[in-house]
Amino acid sequence: MGARLSRFRQNTTPFSESLAFSLVTRPYKTTIGAITTRRILYWLAAMVVLLVGGTIIGLIWADTSDVAGAFAGVTNIVSGVGIVLLLIALAVKRRRRPS
Repeated sequence: MGARLSRFRQNTTPFSESLAFSLVTRPYKTTIGAITTRRILYWLAAMVVLLVGGTIIGLIWADTSDVAGAFAGVTNIVSGVGIVLLLIALAVKRRRRPS
């Protein structure tokens, strides 16, 4: 029993080094603060490219193939939602800049 208890004590960390303690002691920080403005702009550009690509596929091949039409529709919806979300993230990021 003593060996098991000593192994247990070796594998545990004190409360001051635990994840719970670090979550309690560090200041509140959101995920949006960790994302850079440049990364948001890159993803925004990628969403615009996806929107243009889906529109081109829709205009060229959607009348001849159901799969191409479905692909164009899905890409347009995903890119539209992505653009809106990224614009909101960009607005929040720019608004929270320290002055």
